[in-house]
Amino acid sequence: MIQFPVNKYDADHDVLHVYLSERCNEWQSSAEEPVKDIYVLYDDETDEITGFKILDFTQNAEKVRKMYPQYNFVIN
Repeated sequence: MIQFPVNKYDADHDVLHVYLSERCNEWQSSAEEPVKDIYVLYDDETDEITGFKILDFTQNAEKVRKMYPQYNFVIN
């Protein structure tokens, strides 16, 4: 059984994927881009945040941490 949250960092593309729930996938989630390069995934049924995709993570890390301090944005 996978325990959430799961952070997956793609160093080649500097992208951090954060999965907060097993419902965090393209079939059950919708994405919004509140600011450039930061995507927030929402459960289509409940509107709860299910994950994040952060492009250019090394440049956007502090911004996303300030926007969503309740979540863990670390590179695993």
